[in-house]
Amino acid sequence: MLLSAILVAIISTVCNWWPSHLITRSWLYPIWSGFLVALAMGEPMIGMQAAAYINLAYLGWITAGGTMPGNLPVAAVFGTAMTILSGADPSLAVTFAVPFSLFGILTFQLTMSINALWVHRAEKFLDNGNIRAMRMMNYVPSGILNFLVTGVPAFILVYFGAEPMKNLLNMIPDSFVDAMQVVGAIMPALGIAMLISFMGNKKIMPFFFFGFILAVYLKLDVMAVTAVAAIMGFVFYNTGFLDMKPAGKEQS
Repeated sequence: MLLSAILVAIISTVCNWWPSHLITRSWLYPIWSGFLVALAMGEPMIGMQAAAYINLAYLGWITAGGTMPGNLPVAAVFGTAMTILSGADPSLAVTFAVPFSLFGILTFQLTMSINALWVHRAEKFLDNGNIRAMRMMNYVPSGILNFLVTGVPAFILVYFGAEPMKNLLNMIPDSFVDAMQVVGAIMPALGIAMLISFMGNKKIMPFFFFGFILAVYLKLDVMAVTAVAAIMGFVFYNTGFLDMKPAGKEQS
């Protein structure tokens, strides 16, 4: 458990540390960060299911105009870990993730406020022509701060949280668990609805429902649906259907 706690603490730190997002933005999404937590805790299948539920709930997650509806990396890491530790059904992962997501807003605001101190220090190094010190000031202090704010709590949760979480789960009434399962089922639907509201287009939506029919009624797996979509995209692009093909230059 000690090794798992250390690994989860590192994953939590990296997911919330902004330089890692320069390498890949996949750190933000539960389907990836939650999967890494599941591997670190030795429960890849259950953890992957929990991460998928969390990812569905946050499909429409955006930060617009400085408004942050939740901290997605914190929700993914802590929600997946809590689901595994408590032995709960993966469908309850969302109910674990949401409170941690709101807590993550506070950690994000804290880190951003303190990180402003390093920026001013980095500017002084830049004025003196010390590029290496400027880069170190941008990366190192923010990494240490993220470890303290998100990594240490993740370590404590994994290392000390198993038995308390199980005891807490046993104390929860069955009626409340049933209610949470209903909430867990609604949240993914809400996330999908938010996604559709963003991508809604009269030319695109028929293909969305066509894919739904292929998956639900014809029982095609993801690879088969992807193959159908790739063929349709190729045909439509090369025939100019839906104005998807760029207009060519007129011959003189």
